[in-house]
Amino acid sequence: ISTMANWPITIEDTGGLGPITVVTPPGRQTVTPASLMAVASIGTNADLLRGRGIDWGAGTGLLTIAAALVHDVDLVLGLELGAVDIPVARANAVRNGVGDTTRFINADSFRAVDPAEQPSIDALRGRADFLVANPPASPTGDGLGWRREALRSALDFLVPGAPVLLQISYQYSSARITGLVDDVPGYVYEGLAGTTGWMPFDQSRDDLADHLIAYARVEEAGGVPYTFSDGADGHLSATEALEQCRATGESPRSKWQMHHYRRAG
Repeated sequence: ISTMANWPITIEDTGGLGPITVVTPPGRQTVTPASLMAVASIGTNADLLRGRGIDWGAGTGLLTIAAALVHDVDLVLGLELGAVDIPVARANAVRNGVGDTTRFINADSFRAVDPAEQPSIDALRGRADFLVANPPASPTGDGLGWRREALRSALDFLVPGAPVLLQISYQYSSARITGLVDDVPGYVYEGLAGTTGWMPFDQSRDDLADHLIAYARVEEAGGVPYTFSDGADGHLSATEALEQCRATGESPRSKWQMHHYRRAG
């Protein structure tokens, strides 16, 4: 499901959390295959979540709401850079009955845009019991820069042993996904927490088309190859996937996935 409209959208497959209904600001994409998978993964991994948590890059609040619906969760703090999303996220939380167990702050990572709100973030320093995040691809580097930032900036906030559920799609390759714990020391990789089947890496979406071109450039510069399905039993690098797409008009295939990391210590 994907839409740019701002009418209510109800998500039924939430991994046992019950239906979640959200709206989004006009002209903004709200529910993608990645976010659907992320919500379902929170539900199916609810046993990992308890106490107080953080949604890094909360958008209009979908993952914050899903985490707040987990029985043993007391509070979820949604951090979001886009100021226009904050009032929408708060309204979405109220709509789903978790207005009292969520809080949304306009922030650049863990730095509040309004200094008066910084104490509410700092109150979770060393006390957060979990982190969830579904960041977009970063505009430079190999695409995982914002995910590295989420892990790095959360180190001082998470208690030892705290789980992190982080959306990273299949095409980034297992080397990059497991290698995040080397890039950002302080975490242990615990494995896959949720996945879709093979789905088109939809080249009719401008963002995904731009990402495929960027991935091919990373490979051309000597970076670790990306991994797409060729639609049969083999795999394609980003360079090969881009060439195939240009020749056939068909999108390569990937899987939207949630991965489980754990704060070491």
